[in-house]
Amino acid sequence: MKQSKLWKHLAALIYDIFPILALFLLTSLILVLFRQGEEVKPRTLWLQLILFTEVFLYFTYSWKLGGQTLGMRAWKIGIQNHQNMSWLDATLRFFVGLVSTMLLGLGLWHRKFSLNKLTWMDMVSNSQVVDLSKKQ
Repeated sequence: MKQSKLWKHLAALIYDIFPILALFLLTSLILVLFRQGEEVKPRTLWLQLILFTEVFLYFTYSWKLGGQTLGMRAWKIGIQNHQNMSWLDATLRFFVGLVSTMLLGLGLWHRKFSLNKLTWMDMVSNSQVVDLSKKQ
């Protein structure tokens, strides 16, 4: 299969912000109902952990079970041989992707200049994101 284009990775990541925001809104609604309208103070550790866990599960569950997040599906890219990906691989892929994002996508840009043409996330999870728009 053909390797996906870098801009599709970025577009998929931007697209994935919307389902994550929907998860956050649903969580907020449930918390407001559960706490009978009482405000959760800003920077509350337990709330931040809940939201972080939701993001973690959104990505790892999507990659492991379907090989794609909603953003990846929209841009027709996916993880090749995702059936062979372990939960540890998906977890490593998530945390390396998080570091890459904090470094302004350096892990993605690495693919452009490396000999093996893999992102940091691909390297740690023994996988590769491929273009699914043209099945070969």
